[in-house]
Amino acid sequence: MSRGFPLSEIDAWNTGDLIDWAKEHDRGILRARGEDVPDNYEQYQKLKAMEPEIERMHDAGQIREAKYKSYKQALATCEKQLRE
Repeated sequence: MSRGFPLSEIDAWNTGDLIDWAKEHDRGILRARGEDVPDNYEQYQKLKAMEPEIERMHDAGQIREAKYKSYKQALATCEKQLRE
């Protein structure tokens, strides 16, 4: 295969694993070219870790509604990207 996938392993992998392998391979090529490739999972983890504090601050009225909605939208976007 053009992405270096070990064909001997193909029966043990599901479709999602294969897609993840291909995406990571392609990101590696972009990094090798010097392009900035964001890590969607790392970004998601950071946003998710902030969620309890954001919720607490929102409930206490310490965060404007626009900022809260922006945070929730960013989190939803990360989740969507990870599902693709």
